[in-house]
Amino acid sequence: MEVFINTPQLAFKEGSAFTATAYFRDNDTALAPTTASYRVDCLTTGKVLTDWTTLTPAASIAISITPTENAIQDDSNRTEKKQITVSADPDTTTQVRGTVTYKVQDIRGF
Repeated sequence: MEVFINTPQLAFKEGSAFTATAYFRDNDTALAPTTASYRVDCLTTGKVLTDWTTLTPAASIAISITPTENAIQDDSNRTEKKQITVSADPDTTTQVRGTVTYKVQDIRGF
């Protein structure tokens, strides 16, 4: 099984919300994992923005990324790199993960 994550774009303004979609495939066939979870990290600051959160298993899963997750963590940064990680069948011998990285641009005074 493989995990693919799609976002509407790869750069957002600070405080923007969007929906990412995780797709699970096995040999180009859609397949729902037994269990699934996701997390969001700020790679620039090393902060965990959302720790592992359980998702309802399906062949594709919509994940709401909130304005809080897209807040600038350090006001001295003009941009920050964020990462969404999705795990299919976490904590099993068949676990697989997919990631997508995107940028958040600081809006001064936000």
